Amino acid sequence: MSEMKDVRVTLAVAAILNAFLEGMGQAQYGYKLMTETGFSSAKVYQILARLVTAGWLIRHDDPDASPASGGPPRITYTLRPEAVPRARRAVTTARAPLEAAPQKRRFTLPGFQPGVVTGWDT
Repeated sequence: MSEMKDVRVTLAVAAILNAFLEGMGQAQYGYKLMTETGFSSAKVYQILARLVTAGWLIRHDDPDASPASGGPPRITYTLRPEAVPRARRAVTTARAPLEAAPQKRRFTLPGFQPGVVTGWDT
């Protein structure tokens, strides 16, 4: 395997990585990540492509498997085992400022807490 490259970890990247960490060992696919995070398909697939290129994720193309809707074959992604420590650090680092924010203005990020809507808590 090629060497893993550094990735600029934005809050969106951290949310996607968090979804992989919560579903450790399970293959993830774009639509599921979109529903979990509330991000657009463009944002999710851009992040997935960046993480694959950097060597953090493995992309699985299965031409024989297609979703029940009859659409194109589903592409799934898994977090490389050697990327797990980096992913944990990235999520922890991204989460720290959010958790340190005053309670009145704490910003919640989808993917960090199931069922939480993006925005300012009041």
